[in-house]
Amino acid sequence: MGKLLTIAVPSYNVEAYLDRGLSSYADHRFDEVLEVLIVNDGSTDSTAAIAQSYVEAFPLIFTLVSKENGGHGSAVNAGVSRASGKYFRVIDGDDWVDTEGLAKLLTSLSRVDADLVVDEMSRVDMQSGEKTPFPFPEYVKTNRIVDFTDVCNVQDTESYIDIHTLTVRTSLLRENEVRISEGIFYVDYEFIVKSTCFASSVMFLPVNVYQYLVGNAGQSMAAANMVKRFKHHEAVLRELLRFEEESVFERDISAYLETKIDLLINTHLNILLIFDEDRKRGMRRAKEFRSWLKSNHPSHAAKTRSRYLQASALHYLGFDEKRLNKIMGR
Repeated sequence: MGKLLTIAVPSYNVEAYLDRGLSSYADHRFDEVLEVLIVNDGSTDSTAAIAQSYVEAFPLIFTLVSKENGGHGSAVNAGVSRASGKYFRVIDGDDWVDTEGLAKLLTSLSRVDADLVVDEMSRVDMQSGEKTPFPFPEYVKTNRIVDFTDVCNVQDTESYIDIHTLTVRTSLLRENEVRISEGIFYVDYEFIVKSTCFASSVMFLPVNVYQYLVGNAGQSMAAANMVKRFKHHEAVLRELLRFEEESVFERDISAYLETKIDLLINTHLNILLIFDEDRKRGMRRAKEFRSWLKSNHPSHAAKTRSRYLQASALHYLGFDEKRLNKIMGR
């Protein structure tokens, strides 16, 4: 029989962090129910050796999957194709779980039958070690299965569905051939959107599981790196626009998909107009993107026009990421 949960751990040159992450799953209580696929994405450091030591110590839990470097998306795709668990989720190699939280999640998964299970997370500052939990607010209905269409367009609820909190029924991913782009960054959003669009049911579980390390200047979500890799971000956006055009969903899911794409467009405008310290370059790129969007996806261009004008105004006023976060209350 397969396991209850498969966790894919995309790992590329994470020797400094991997032991902490793998040790959080290394519990014999999980022998029969948990599969951890350590997907070594062509690492050149001791990532594979560290992973192998856990395979030898806990062979019922850990499996090492070694492959040529193909990026985060290829590691997730490899995890989905190899998964034996009823459910599937992704936890990066430099992050970890609260072991007791994982135990509670596994107990819940054994008792429910939902397409999606969404739990809670904490952010952990890399420098200070300070942990900031993000519990569900009181208005989120927890510990019950609800129709996904009842919450997918309630933004203050569905916004808690994140790569760090999402567990998906593995059969849903396979039956709908959910695959994400390879060789680029920012595919987590693509995974979330594609996975959830096929869901019928969801349960919000008030259990803290994912421990997300933040504060690393090398992280892909750092503003400077988003500017450097703006073409990667745009590639994910274009892929989701293609996905929207080629898919047929009921009205509520179509509205949800449209909104998720518009939010990604707004983020892309921030990257080009606000995060880029080269203001002329950023404006040139924004105008080129806006022209392409108007020509190819006029409805999305119309819906995001006001955000384009706002971002342009902030651009001319000299706003950067820090000032934007301040006015957004972040």
